[in-house]
Amino acid sequence: MSVTVEDALQLPSLRSAAVIGGSKGLKKIVSGISVLESADPKKLISDIFQSGEYLASELVITGFLDCATDVDLQCAVLRRLSEGGEVGLILFYVGVYMPKVDSRLIRLADELDFPLIQMPDNKSLRYGEVIREVSEYLYRDREQDIAIVSEILARITELPEHLRTVNVVLRMLGERLQATIVLTDLTFHILNLVSWPSGTEDTVRQHVDAMRRAAASQEMIAYPYAPKGLIYHTTIAPNASPAMRLFVIKEGLRLNPVQLEQAADVVRLGVNIWGQQHNAIVMSELIRAILQDDPIKMRRLADIFHVNIQEVHDIWTLYGDGDHYLEVLRAHQDELLDTLRSCADNVFCDFYDDRLFLFSSEPYELRTADTRLMKVLELIRSEDLSITMFFSGGLQTTTEVREAYLCYTTHLSDAKKIYPTRHRFTLGELEFAEECHNQIDRGEEVVRQILSRLTALQEKHFDWDVLHTLAVYLLDTECSMTASAELLHLHQNTIKYRINVIANTLGFRPGKIPDSMQLYRALAIDRLLQS
Repeated sequence: MSVTVEDALQLPSLRSAAVIGGSKGLKKIVSGISVLESADPKKLISDIFQSGEYLASELVITGFLDCATDVDLQCAVLRRLSEGGEVGLILFYVGVYMPKVDSRLIRLADELDFPLIQMPDNKSLRYGEVIREVSEYLYRDREQDIAIVSEILARITELPEHLRTVNVVLRMLGERLQATIVLTDLTFHILNLVSWPSGTEDTVRQHVDAMRRAAASQEMIAYPYAPKGLIYHTTIAPNASPAMRLFVIKEGLRLNPVQLEQAADVVRLGVNIWGQQHNAIVMSELIRAILQDDPIKMRRLADIFHVNIQEVHDIWTLYGDGDHYLEVLRAHQDELLDTLRSCADNVFCDFYDDRLFLFSSEPYELRTADTRLMKVLELIRSEDLSITMFFSGGLQTTTEVREAYLCYTTHLSDAKKIYPTRHRFTLGELEFAEECHNQIDRGEEVVRQILSRLTALQEKHFDWDVLHTLAVYLLDTECSMTASAELLHLHQNTIKYRINVIANTLGFRPGKIPDSMQLYRALAIDRLLQS
Protein backbone atom coordinates (compact mmCIF):
# COMPACT_ATOMS: atom_id res chain seq x y z
CA MET A 1 0.00 0.00 0.00
CA SER A 2 0.99 3.70 -0.11
CA VAL A 3 0.11 6.18 2.63
CA THR A 4 -2.31 8.89 1.53
CA VAL A 5 -3.18 12.18 3.22
CA GLU A 6 -6.45 10.58 4.23
CA ASP A 7 -4.58 7.69 5.88
CA ALA A 8 -2.32 10.07 7.82
CA LEU A 9 -5.37 11.87 9.23
CA GLN A 10 -6.34 8.67 11.05
CA LEU A 11 -3.22 8.84 13.23
CA PRO A 12 -3.86 9.82 16.89
CA SER A 13 -2.00 13.13 16.61
CA LEU A 14 -4.07 14.18 13.56
CA ARG A 15 -7.39 12.57 14.39
CA SER A 16 -8.86 15.79 15.75
CA ALA A 17 -7.64 17.93 12.86
CA ALA A 18 -10.18 19.36 10.43
CA VAL A 19 -9.89 19.43 6.65
CA ILE A 20 -11.06 22.96 5.88
CA GLY A 21 -10.13 23.05 2.17
CA GLY A 22 -8.89 20.97 -0.75
CA SER A 23 -10.68 17.79 0.33
CA LYS A 24 -10.52 16.35 -3.21
CA GLY A 25 -6.78 15.92 -2.76
CA LEU A 26 -6.97 13.56 0.21
CA LYS A 27 -6.02 10.55 -1.94
CA LYS A 28 -2.59 12.01 -2.75
CA ILE A 29 0.33 9.87 -1.64
CA VAL A 30 2.56 11.12 1.17
CA SER A 31 6.31 10.57 0.94
CA GLY A 32 7.36 12.52 4.03
CA ILE A 33 6.67 15.39 6.37
CA SER A 34 8.49 18.69 6.88
CA VAL A 35 8.23 22.00 8.72
CA LEU A 36 7.92 25.36 6.96
CA GLU A 37 8.89 28.50 8.86
CA SER A 38 10.68 31.53 7.38
CA ALA A 39 12.74 34.32 8.79
CA ASP A 40 12.21 36.41 5.67
CA PRO A 41 8.80 36.00 3.98
CA LYS A 42 9.96 37.68 0.76
CA LYS A 43 12.86 35.26 0.31
CA LEU A 44 10.48 32.40 0.98
CA ILE A 45 9.00 32.77 -2.49
CA SER A 46 11.87 34.19 -4.52
CA ASP A 47 14.82 32.18 -3.21
CA ILE A 48 13.75 29.10 -1.25
CA PHE A 49 10.79 28.07 -3.42
CA GLN A 50 12.23 28.74 -6.85
CA SER A 51 9.87 28.41 -9.78
CA GLY A 52 9.92 25.00 -11.47
CA GLU A 53 11.53 23.21 -8.51
CA TYR A 54 10.08 19.88 -7.44
CA LEU A 55 9.60 19.52 -3.69
CA ALA A 56 8.86 16.11 -2.22
CA SER A 57 5.18 15.00 -2.02
CA GLU A 58 5.36 15.89 1.65
CA LEU A 59 2.85 17.05 4.21
CA VAL A 60 4.02 20.47 5.34
CA ILE A 61 3.53 21.81 8.87
CA THR A 62 3.42 25.54 9.51
CA GLY A 63 2.02 28.19 11.78
CA PHE A 64 2.70 30.96 9.25
CA LEU A 65 4.57 32.63 12.12
CA ASP A 66 6.25 35.27 9.94
CA CYS A 67 3.22 36.04 7.82
CA ALA A 68 0.39 35.38 10.26
CA THR A 69 -1.66 38.31 8.94
CA ASP A 70 -0.38 38.48 5.35
CA VAL A 71 -3.05 36.53 3.48
CA ASP A 72 -1.55 37.31 0.06
CA LEU A 73 1.76 35.74 1.07
CA GLN A 74 -0.03 32.77 2.66
CA CYS A 75 -1.83 32.16 -0.63
CA ALA A 76 1.44 32.53 -2.56
CA VAL A 77 3.08 29.95 -0.31
CA LEU A 78 0.19 27.51 -0.65
CA ARG A 79 0.15 27.86 -4.44
CA ARG A 80 3.92 27.34 -4.61
CA LEU A 81 3.70 24.22 -2.43
CA SER A 82 1.03 22.81 -4.73
CA GLU A 83 2.98 23.65 -7.88
CA GLY A 84 6.08 22.04 -6.41
CA GLY A 85 4.42 18.70 -5.70
CA GLU A 86 3.70 18.88 -1.97
CA VAL A 87 0.47 17.16 -0.93
CA GLY A 88 -0.99 19.09 1.99
CA LEU A 89 -0.55 21.89 4.53
CA ILE A 90 -1.15 21.41 8.27
CA LEU A 91 -1.86 24.65 10.14
CA PHE A 92 -0.86 24.87 13.82
CA TYR A 93 -1.68 27.56 16.36
CA VAL A 94 -4.62 29.14 14.54
CA GLY A 95 -6.01 31.72 16.96
CA VAL A 96 -2.66 32.02 18.70
CA TYR A 97 -0.22 33.44 16.12
CA MET A 98 -2.39 33.34 13.04
CA PRO A 99 -5.69 35.03 14.02
CA LYS A 100 -7.85 32.95 11.69
CA VAL A 101 -7.82 31.11 8.36
CA ASP A 102 -8.92 33.56 5.70
CA SER A 103 -11.63 32.40 3.28
CA ARG A 104 -9.34 33.26 0.34
CA LEU A 105 -6.83 30.64 1.50
CA ILE A 106 -9.60 28.05 1.80
CA ARG A 107 -10.96 28.86 -1.67
CA LEU A 108 -7.47 28.53 -3.15
CA ALA A 109 -6.99 25.16 -1.47
CA ASP A 110 -10.29 23.99 -2.99
CA GLU A 111 -9.29 25.32 -6.39
CA LEU A 112 -5.97 23.44 -6.28
CA ASP A 113 -7.36 20.29 -4.60
CA PHE A 114 -4.63 20.88 -2.03
CA PRO A 115 -5.64 19.66 1.46
CA LEU A 116 -5.61 22.46 4.02
CA ILE A 117 -5.72 20.91 7.48
CA GLN A 118 -6.33 22.90 10.67
CA MET A 119 -5.17 21.50 14.00
CA PRO A 120 -7.56 21.97 16.94
CA ASP A 121 -7.34 25.03 19.19
CA ASN A 122 -5.02 23.42 21.71
CA LYS A 123 -1.86 25.27 22.77
CA SER A 124 -0.28 22.07 24.11
CA LEU A 125 -0.05 20.45 20.65
CA ARG A 126 3.46 20.17 19.27
CA TYR A 127 4.90 19.74 15.78
CA GLY A 128 7.04 16.86 16.99
CA GLU A 129 4.11 14.59 17.79
CA VAL A 130 2.76 14.77 14.25
CA ILE A 131 6.21 14.49 12.69
CA ARG A 132 7.07 11.40 14.75
CA GLU A 133 3.81 9.58 14.06
CA VAL A 134 3.71 10.31 10.34
CA SER A 135 7.39 9.37 9.92
CA GLU A 136 6.96 6.08 11.78
CA TYR A 137 3.82 5.28 9.78
CA LEU A 138 5.64 5.88 6.50
CA TYR A 139 8.61 3.78 7.65
CA ARG A 140 6.41 0.83 8.59
CA ASP A 141 4.51 1.07 5.33
CA ARG A 142 7.69 1.03 3.26
CA GLU A 143 9.06 -1.93 5.18
CA GLN A 144 5.95 -3.92 4.29
CA ASP A 145 5.49 -2.71 0.73
CA ILE A 146 7.95 -2.84 -2.17
CA ALA A 147 5.52 -1.65 -4.87
CA ILE A 148 7.88 1.17 -5.78
CA VAL A 149 6.77 1.48 -9.41
CA SER A 150 3.06 1.90 -8.75
CA GLU A 151 3.72 4.31 -5.88
CA ILE A 152 5.92 6.63 -7.93
CA LEU A 153 3.57 6.50 -10.91
CA ALA A 154 0.70 7.43 -8.60
CA ARG A 155 2.68 10.33 -7.18
CA ILE A 156 3.79 11.70 -10.53
CA THR A 157 0.20 11.53 -11.84
CA GLU A 158 -0.68 14.22 -9.30
CA LEU A 159 2.07 16.56 -10.49
CA PRO A 160 1.57 19.40 -12.98
CA GLU A 161 2.83 18.67 -16.49
CA HIS A 162 5.97 20.80 -16.18
CA LEU A 163 7.23 18.65 -13.29
CA ARG A 164 6.81 15.32 -15.07
CA THR A 165 10.47 14.89 -15.94
CA VAL A 166 13.15 12.23 -15.69
CA ASN A 167 14.90 14.18 -12.94
CA VAL A 168 11.74 14.33 -10.84
CA VAL A 169 11.27 10.58 -11.28
CA LEU A 170 14.84 10.03 -10.08
CA ARG A 171 14.30 12.34 -7.13
CA MET A 172 11.17 10.46 -6.12
CA LEU A 173 13.10 7.20 -6.41
CA GLY A 174 15.98 8.57 -4.33
CA GLU A 175 13.57 9.71 -1.61
CA ARG A 176 11.75 6.37 -1.67
CA LEU A 177 14.98 4.38 -1.29
CA GLN A 178 16.81 7.05 0.72
CA ALA A 179 19.67 6.65 -1.71
CA THR A 180 21.68 8.57 -4.28
CA ILE A 181 20.58 7.82 -7.86
CA VAL A 182 23.02 8.25 -10.74
CA LEU A 183 22.15 7.67 -14.39
CA THR A 184 25.04 7.53 -16.87
CA ASP A 185 25.63 6.50 -20.44
CA LEU A 186 27.72 3.40 -21.15
CA THR A 187 30.91 5.47 -21.00
CA PHE A 188 30.06 6.65 -17.45
CA HIS A 189 29.19 10.19 -18.49
CA ILE A 190 26.66 11.35 -15.89
CA LEU A 191 23.27 12.16 -17.42
CA ASN A 192 21.21 12.67 -14.23
CA LEU A 193 22.20 12.72 -10.58
CA VAL A 194 19.99 13.04 -7.51
CA SER A 195 21.86 12.84 -4.20
CA TRP A 196 20.77 11.63 -0.81
CA PRO A 197 21.04 13.65 1.31
CA SER A 198 20.51 16.58 -1.02
CA GLY A 199 23.36 18.97 -1.65
CA THR A 200 26.08 16.30 -2.01
CA GLU A 201 26.01 16.09 -5.81
CA ASP A 202 29.52 17.52 -6.24
CA THR A 203 30.97 14.88 -3.93
CA VAL A 204 29.33 12.10 -5.90
CA ARG A 205 30.61 13.47 -9.21
CA GLN A 206 34.18 13.21 -7.95
CA HIS A 207 33.92 9.44 -7.54
CA VAL A 208 33.00 8.10 -10.97
CA ASP A 209 35.92 5.68 -10.53
CA ALA A 210 33.94 3.86 -7.85
CA MET A 211 31.03 3.52 -10.26
CA ARG A 212 33.36 2.02 -12.87
CA ARG A 213 34.42 -0.62 -10.37
CA ALA A 214 30.78 -1.31 -9.50
CA ALA A 215 29.93 -1.80 -13.18
CA ALA A 216 32.85 -4.22 -13.59
CA SER A 217 31.69 -6.26 -10.61
CA GLN A 218 28.82 -8.72 -10.73
CA GLU A 219 27.68 -7.69 -7.26
CA MET A 220 27.34 -4.56 -5.15
CA ILE A 221 30.59 -3.06 -3.91
CA ALA A 222 31.54 -0.82 -1.02
CA TYR A 223 31.34 2.92 -1.59
CA PRO A 224 34.59 4.02 0.04
CA TYR A 225 33.50 7.60 0.57
CA ALA A 226 30.60 6.90 2.96
CA PRO A 227 30.45 4.73 6.09
CA LYS A 228 28.76 1.42 5.30
CA GLY A 229 27.80 2.73 1.86
CA LEU A 230 27.22 0.34 -1.04
CA ILE A 231 27.02 0.92 -4.81
CA TYR A 232 24.46 -1.10 -6.76
CA HIS A 233 24.64 -1.23 -10.55
CA THR A 234 22.30 -2.35 -13.30
CA THR A 235 21.68 -1.41 -16.90
CA ILE A 236 18.47 -0.21 -18.48
CA ALA A 237 17.46 -0.30 -22.13
CA PRO A 238 14.96 2.46 -23.05
CA ASN A 239 12.91 2.03 -26.20
CA ALA A 240 14.30 4.89 -28.24
CA SER A 241 17.58 5.68 -26.47
CA PRO A 242 20.93 3.93 -26.10
CA ALA A 243 21.42 1.66 -23.10
CA MET A 244 22.26 3.40 -19.82
CA ARG A 245 23.83 2.54 -16.50
CA LEU A 246 21.92 3.01 -13.26
CA PHE A 247 23.85 3.34 -9.99
CA VAL A 248 22.18 3.36 -6.58
CA ILE A 249 24.42 4.46 -3.70
CA LYS A 250 22.90 3.63 -0.33
CA GLU A 251 23.99 3.52 3.30
CA GLY A 252 22.28 1.52 6.02
CA LEU A 253 19.80 -1.19 5.09
CA ARG A 254 20.73 -3.09 1.96
CA LEU A 255 18.57 -3.12 -1.14
CA ASN A 256 17.18 -6.52 -2.10
CA PRO A 257 17.10 -7.71 -5.74
CA VAL A 258 13.39 -6.91 -6.08
CA GLN A 259 13.94 -3.31 -4.98
CA LEU A 260 16.80 -2.90 -7.45
CA GLU A 261 14.71 -4.42 -10.24
CA GLN A 262 11.85 -2.05 -9.48
CA ALA A 263 14.26 0.89 -9.33
CA ALA A 264 15.46 0.00 -12.83
CA ASP A 265 11.86 -0.29 -14.01
CA VAL A 266 11.02 3.14 -12.60
CA VAL A 267 13.99 4.74 -14.38
CA ARG A 268 13.24 2.96 -17.67
CA LEU A 269 9.64 4.19 -17.45
CA GLY A 270 10.80 7.71 -16.73
CA VAL A 271 13.25 7.80 -19.64
CA ASN A 272 10.77 6.22 -22.05
CA ILE A 273 7.88 8.51 -21.16
CA TRP A 274 9.51 11.81 -20.21
CA GLY A 275 12.96 11.56 -21.76
CA GLN A 276 11.79 11.94 -25.36
CA GLN A 277 12.41 15.01 -27.44
CA HIS A 278 9.64 17.46 -28.32
CA ASN A 279 7.29 16.05 -25.65
CA ALA A 280 6.56 12.92 -27.70
CA ILE A 281 4.10 10.62 -25.98
CA VAL A 282 5.42 7.07 -25.67
CA MET A 283 2.42 4.76 -25.29
CA SER A 284 4.57 1.62 -25.39
CA GLU A 285 4.84 1.64 -21.59
CA LEU A 286 1.06 1.53 -21.26
CA ILE A 287 0.94 -1.26 -23.84
CA ARG A 288 3.67 -3.12 -21.93
CA ALA A 289 1.64 -2.91 -18.71
CA ILE A 290 -1.48 -4.19 -20.50
CA LEU A 291 0.29 -7.11 -22.19
CA GLN A 292 2.14 -8.05 -19.01
CA ASP A 293 -1.16 -8.15 -17.11
CA ASP A 294 -0.12 -5.47 -14.62
CA PRO A 295 -3.43 -3.72 -13.87
CA ILE A 296 -2.07 -1.36 -11.20
CA LYS A 297 0.71 0.01 -13.42
CA MET A 298 -1.75 0.06 -16.32
CA ARG A 299 -4.18 2.30 -14.42
CA ARG A 300 -1.39 4.63 -13.27
CA LEU A 301 -0.04 5.03 -16.80
CA ALA A 302 -3.53 5.42 -18.25
CA ASP A 303 -4.03 8.36 -15.88
CA ILE A 304 -0.74 9.89 -17.03
CA PHE A 305 -1.64 9.49 -20.71
CA HIS A 306 -5.28 10.53 -20.15
CA VAL A 307 -6.59 7.25 -21.59
CA ASN A 308 -9.95 5.89 -20.45
CA ILE A 309 -8.71 2.33 -20.16
CA GLN A 310 -12.11 1.05 -19.00
CA GLU A 311 -13.47 1.56 -22.52
CA VAL A 312 -10.63 -0.18 -24.38
CA HIS A 313 -11.61 -3.71 -25.45
CA ASP A 314 -10.29 -4.28 -28.99
CA ILE A 315 -6.74 -4.85 -30.19
CA TRP A 316 -5.15 -4.92 -33.66
CA THR A 317 -1.55 -6.12 -34.00
CA LEU A 318 0.65 -5.86 -37.11
CA TYR A 319 3.85 -7.84 -37.53
CA GLY A 320 6.12 -9.12 -40.27
CA ASP A 321 9.31 -11.07 -40.75
CA GLY A 322 10.77 -9.21 -43.71
CA ASP A 323 14.03 -7.30 -43.45
CA HIS A 324 12.37 -3.88 -43.48
CA TYR A 325 8.90 -4.53 -42.08
CA LEU A 326 9.43 -2.22 -39.07
CA GLU A 327 10.32 0.67 -41.35
CA VAL A 328 7.19 0.02 -43.40
CA LEU A 329 4.96 -0.11 -40.32
CA ARG A 330 6.47 3.08 -38.89
CA ALA A 331 5.85 4.83 -42.18
CA HIS A 332 2.15 3.90 -42.04
CA GLN A 333 1.61 4.16 -38.26
CA ASP A 334 -0.17 7.54 -38.39
CA GLU A 335 -2.37 6.40 -41.27
CA LEU A 336 -3.48 3.32 -39.34
CA LEU A 337 -4.12 5.41 -36.23
CA ASP A 338 -6.16 8.00 -38.12
CA THR A 339 -8.16 5.25 -39.82
CA LEU A 340 -9.08 3.65 -36.53
CA ARG A 341 -9.85 7.02 -34.96
CA SER A 342 -12.47 7.52 -37.66
CA CYS A 343 -14.20 4.39 -36.39
CA ALA A 344 -13.90 4.58 -32.57
CA ASP A 345 -13.71 7.19 -29.82
CA ASN A 346 -10.87 5.93 -27.62
CA VAL A 347 -7.80 4.95 -29.65
CA PHE A 348 -4.04 4.74 -29.05
CA CYS A 349 -1.12 2.88 -30.61
CA ASP A 350 2.62 2.31 -30.39
CA PHE A 351 5.29 -0.31 -30.96
CA TYR A 352 6.10 -2.99 -28.41
CA ASP A 353 8.17 -6.14 -28.87
CA ASP A 354 8.78 -5.17 -32.53
CA ARG A 355 5.04 -5.20 -33.23
CA LEU A 356 2.64 -2.35 -33.86
CA PHE A 357 -0.36 -2.41 -31.52
CA LEU A 358 -3.57 -0.45 -31.94
CA PHE A 359 -6.03 -0.42 -29.05
CA SER A 360 -9.53 0.99 -29.26
CA SER A 361 -12.88 1.17 -27.58
CA GLU A 362 -15.72 -0.65 -29.28
CA PRO A 363 -15.91 0.66 -32.88
CA TYR A 364 -19.10 2.33 -34.06
CA GLU A 365 -19.37 -0.60 -36.47
CA LEU A 366 -16.77 -3.38 -36.42
CA ARG A 367 -17.23 -4.27 -40.09
CA THR A 368 -16.52 -0.68 -41.15
CA ALA A 369 -13.40 -0.48 -38.98
CA ASP A 370 -12.17 -3.81 -40.27
CA THR A 371 -12.79 -2.89 -43.90
CA ARG A 372 -10.97 0.44 -43.61
CA LEU A 373 -8.01 -1.09 -41.81
CA MET A 374 -7.79 -3.89 -44.38
CA LYS A 375 -7.48 -1.28 -47.14
CA VAL A 376 -4.49 0.23 -45.33
CA LEU A 377 -3.10 -3.26 -44.76
CA GLU A 378 -3.26 -3.99 -48.48
CA LEU A 379 -1.24 -0.82 -49.12
CA ILE A 380 1.27 -1.85 -46.47
CA ARG A 381 1.56 -5.36 -47.94
CA SER A 382 2.33 -3.87 -51.32
CA GLU A 383 5.59 -2.77 -49.69
CA ASP A 384 6.17 -5.90 -47.58
CA LEU A 385 4.18 -9.12 -48.13
CA SER A 386 5.36 -10.58 -44.82
CA ILE A 387 3.18 -8.20 -42.77
CA THR A 388 0.00 -9.66 -41.27
CA MET A 389 -2.70 -8.32 -38.97
CA PHE A 390 -4.18 -9.93 -35.85
CA PHE A 391 -7.49 -8.82 -34.34
CA SER A 392 -9.17 -9.65 -31.06
CA GLY A 393 -12.26 -7.87 -29.76
CA GLY A 394 -14.43 -7.86 -26.67
CA LEU A 395 -11.51 -8.26 -24.25
CA GLN A 396 -12.57 -7.26 -20.74
CA THR A 397 -9.46 -7.62 -18.55
CA THR A 398 -5.69 -7.36 -18.82
CA THR A 399 -5.58 -11.11 -18.22
CA GLU A 400 -7.67 -11.71 -21.33
CA VAL A 401 -5.47 -9.33 -23.34
CA ARG A 402 -2.30 -11.08 -22.19
CA GLU A 403 -3.74 -14.52 -22.98
CA ALA A 404 -4.72 -13.32 -26.45
CA TYR A 405 -1.24 -11.88 -27.00
CA LEU A 406 0.48 -15.10 -25.87
CA CYS A 407 -1.78 -17.16 -28.13
CA TYR A 408 -0.90 -14.83 -31.00
CA THR A 409 2.87 -14.97 -30.49
CA THR A 410 2.87 -18.74 -29.95
CA HIS A 411 0.49 -19.93 -32.66
CA LEU A 412 0.68 -17.37 -35.49
CA SER A 413 3.09 -19.60 -37.43
CA ASP A 414 0.67 -22.56 -37.21
CA ALA A 415 -2.25 -20.33 -38.25
CA LYS A 416 -0.29 -19.24 -41.34
CA LYS A 417 0.21 -22.89 -42.30
CA ILE A 418 -3.49 -23.67 -41.89
CA TYR A 419 -4.58 -20.50 -43.71
CA PRO A 420 -1.71 -19.78 -46.15
CA THR A 421 -3.67 -17.28 -48.25
CA ARG A 422 -4.74 -15.06 -45.33
CA HIS A 423 -2.98 -12.04 -43.96
CA ARG A 424 -5.55 -11.11 -41.29
CA PHE A 425 -6.14 -13.44 -38.35
CA THR A 426 -8.57 -13.47 -35.44
CA LEU A 427 -8.15 -14.82 -31.93
CA GLY A 428 -10.57 -17.64 -32.76
CA GLU A 429 -8.39 -18.78 -35.66
CA LEU A 430 -5.27 -18.74 -33.51
CA GLU A 431 -7.01 -20.68 -30.75
CA PHE A 432 -8.08 -23.19 -33.39
CA ALA A 433 -4.45 -23.47 -34.56
CA GLU A 434 -3.46 -24.12 -30.94
CA GLU A 435 -6.11 -26.84 -30.65
CA CYS A 436 -4.86 -28.55 -33.83
CA HIS A 437 -1.28 -28.39 -32.61
CA ASN A 438 -2.30 -29.97 -29.30
CA GLN A 439 -4.12 -32.79 -31.12
CA ILE A 440 -0.95 -33.61 -33.08
CA ASP A 441 1.01 -33.68 -29.82
CA ARG A 442 -1.31 -36.39 -28.49
CA GLY A 443 0.26 -38.95 -30.81
CA GLU A 444 -0.10 -40.90 -34.02
CA GLU A 445 -3.20 -42.88 -33.06
CA VAL A 446 -5.18 -39.73 -32.27
CA VAL A 447 -4.06 -38.14 -35.54
CA ARG A 448 -4.96 -41.29 -37.49
CA GLN A 449 -8.50 -41.25 -36.12
CA ILE A 450 -8.92 -37.53 -36.93
CA LEU A 451 -7.66 -38.02 -40.51
CA SER A 452 -9.72 -41.17 -41.14
CA ARG A 453 -12.44 -39.28 -43.01
CA LEU A 454 -9.84 -37.71 -45.32
CA THR A 455 -8.37 -41.15 -45.91
CA ALA A 456 -11.79 -42.42 -46.97
CA LEU A 457 -12.02 -39.62 -49.54
CA GLN A 458 -8.57 -40.36 -50.93
CA GLU A 459 -9.45 -44.04 -51.35
CA LYS A 460 -12.08 -43.07 -53.93
CA HIS A 461 -9.20 -42.30 -56.33
CA PHE A 462 -10.73 -39.24 -57.97
CA ASP A 463 -8.80 -37.96 -60.99
CA TRP A 464 -8.42 -34.60 -59.23
CA ASP A 465 -6.91 -33.64 -55.87
CA VAL A 466 -9.92 -34.00 -53.61
CA LEU A 467 -8.20 -32.84 -50.38
CA HIS A 468 -6.70 -29.76 -51.97
CA THR A 469 -10.09 -28.76 -53.45
CA LEU A 470 -11.83 -29.34 -50.15
CA ALA A 471 -9.19 -27.45 -48.13
CA VAL A 472 -9.37 -24.44 -50.43
CA TYR A 473 -13.17 -24.46 -50.26
CA LEU A 474 -13.41 -24.78 -46.43
CA LEU A 475 -10.23 -23.23 -45.06
CA ASP A 476 -9.27 -20.59 -47.61
CA THR A 477 -12.51 -19.23 -49.04
CA GLU A 478 -15.11 -19.88 -46.35
CA CYS A 479 -17.21 -22.01 -48.74
CA SER A 480 -17.22 -19.52 -51.62
CA MET A 481 -17.57 -21.20 -55.02
CA THR A 482 -16.36 -18.06 -56.81
CA ALA A 483 -13.29 -17.53 -54.63
CA SER A 484 -12.42 -21.24 -54.76
CA ALA A 485 -12.59 -21.20 -58.56
CA GLU A 486 -10.24 -18.20 -58.64
CA LEU A 487 -7.70 -19.81 -56.30
CA LEU A 488 -7.77 -23.16 -58.14
CA HIS A 489 -7.84 -21.52 -61.59
CA LEU A 490 -10.94 -23.54 -62.52
CA HIS A 491 -14.42 -22.75 -63.78
CA GLN A 492 -17.02 -22.19 -61.09
CA ASN A 493 -19.12 -25.08 -62.44
CA THR A 494 -16.16 -27.40 -61.93
CA ILE A 495 -16.03 -26.41 -58.26
CA LYS A 496 -19.77 -27.02 -57.92
CA TYR A 497 -19.37 -30.47 -59.48
CA ARG A 498 -16.50 -31.41 -57.16
CA ILE A 499 -18.29 -30.23 -54.01
CA ASN A 500 -21.39 -32.21 -55.01
CA VAL A 501 -19.26 -35.33 -55.51
CA ILE A 502 -17.64 -34.83 -52.09
CA ALA A 503 -21.06 -34.29 -50.48
CA ASN A 504 -22.39 -37.55 -51.97
CA THR A 505 -19.35 -39.40 -50.65
CA LEU A 506 -19.46 -37.90 -47.14
CA GLY A 507 -23.21 -37.95 -46.70
CA PHE A 508 -23.38 -34.21 -45.90
CA ARG A 509 -22.53 -31.01 -47.73
CA PRO A 510 -19.10 -29.51 -46.84
CA GLY A 511 -19.61 -26.32 -44.87
CA LYS A 512 -22.77 -27.48 -43.10
CA ILE A 513 -22.41 -27.01 -39.35
CA PRO A 514 -22.02 -28.97 -37.15
CA ASP A 515 -21.48 -31.84 -39.62
CA SER A 516 -18.37 -30.26 -41.10
CA MET A 517 -16.56 -29.44 -37.83
CA GLN A 518 -14.52 -32.68 -37.72
CA LEU A 519 -13.77 -32.40 -41.43
CA TYR A 520 -12.58 -28.79 -41.00
CA ARG A 521 -10.26 -29.84 -38.15
CA ALA A 522 -8.92 -32.79 -40.12
CA LEU A 523 -8.03 -30.60 -43.11
CA ALA A 524 -6.26 -28.10 -40.83
CA ILE A 525 -4.24 -30.82 -39.11
CA ASP A 526 -3.37 -32.33 -42.50
CA ARG A 527 -1.99 -28.95 -43.60
CA LEU A 528 0.09 -28.68 -40.43
CA LEU A 529 1.51 -32.16 -41.00
CA GLN A 530 2.29 -31.44 -44.65
CA SER A 531 4.04 -28.11 -43.98
